[in-house]
Amino acid sequence: MKQFGLTLFTLFLIIPIFAQENSSNLQFKFRGFVRGDFFYDSRQHVASSEGLLFLYPKDREEDALGEDLNALASSGFYYLSTRPAVEVTGLKAFDAAVSAYMEGDFAGFGGAYGSSTILRLRLAYMKMDWKKSSLLMGQAWHPFFLTIIPEQLSLSTGAPFQPFARSPQARFDYKMDKFTLSAAGVYQFQFTSNGPNGKSSVYQKNALLPELVAVVDYKNQSITTGLGLNFLTLKPRSQSLIDDKIYKVDENFSSLSYMAYLKYTENLFSLGVKTTYGQNNVNMLMLGGYGVKSIDPKNGKQEYTNFNYSTTWANVSYGKKYKANFFAGYSKNLGSEDSLVENSPLYGEGLAVDNLSRIVSTFSYNIPHFSLGAEYEFSKANYGDTGTFNWEKGTYSSTHAVYSHRIVGVIRYLF
Repeated sequence: MKQFGLTLFTLFLIIPIFAQENSSNLQFKFRGFVRGDFFYDSRQHVASSEGLLFLYPKDREEDALGEDLNALASSGFYYLSTRPAVEVTGLKAFDAAVSAYMEGDFAGFGGAYGSSTILRLRLAYMKMDWKKSSLLMGQAWHPFFLTIIPEQLSLSTGAPFQPFARSPQARFDYKMDKFTLSAAGVYQFQFTSNGPNGKSSVYQKNALLPELVAVVDYKNQSITTGLGLNFLTLKPRSQSLIDDKIYKVDENFSSLSYMAYLKYTENLFSLGVKTTYGQNNVNMLMLGGYGVKSIDPKNGKQEYTNFNYSTTWANVSYGKKYKANFFAGYSKNLGSEDSLVENSPLYGEGLAVDNLSRIVSTFSYNIPHFSLGAEYEFSKANYGDTGTFNWEKGTYSSTHAVYSHRIVGVIRYLF
């Protein structure tokens, strides 16, 4: 392992020696957009970015008289998703065209007096392109996101039905006629897994291994289709506490996810479908997680089991200048792989939701450098009833429904 690290370090030291000294040929292209988002929600919801990135409606929470505290409407109007970006080209190294891309927005928050928007990193990567292959290094979209994407106005872009994450990674793509094979090692940064100390990248860091992703993609004039595989390893804890005594424990465990997708385009018509059978994809803003399946009474070491989730979305659109779009998504908790220790902690996102469904209708007006659109979104979350959770199966025996309505308006000036 030390020899591998030394070799890798040496490689990075000698790369600048072989890179061509042609900085005068560098070309800079500035791009981006100014974007305004208006939204109205009929009830409180789980979201981020000041409510712009909507995930699912919150469960009922009753006051002393039985009134639902989360049945409270809200609205907002923000320009947080305005994005500046720059692309740099013109460099050659190792017979490859080397480019760099950086992109930010204003959805970061900070300040001593309340929240104030700050510029945050979205994408920052370098890419080396050869005739049949390419190597990308930096923070980029997760390979499970890239394939095909719903055509929504909402900032969530189909999440939590669509995998959604930007992550530091090294990704190698190899093209063979109409096929592209991709392999990536992905690390968590802004989009992280859940665990005993909340959401954090430390669980993956302590497990040492990057998230391993492989995708095979096929494209012709009208069809895009492919398959993907995702392997994630976490270490939720490195120590346990029993009777005021601390014990060192090794608790690595892994999760496996599969993806399949298909998109058909013909003139102004487009149809896309993506399905994911996944475990613990919280770091991609999807529902899921894990729980404890056994506890060693000697040192408190825990073994974990994944919840299995089936998630599918479909998207149909027609038009260009005037464009209509319809989206439908469904996610279902299929239960845990193994029996759970009764009353033990559960770690994840939306584990109280048995199933989640959504339909979205969109209409937009689009001309070069300008677009204007409106979107209606209806979500239904079936939450598990209190006291009906089956610890052997990891599912609820009875549920109750929670509904939400969302209206979104977006205006963009692109440059």
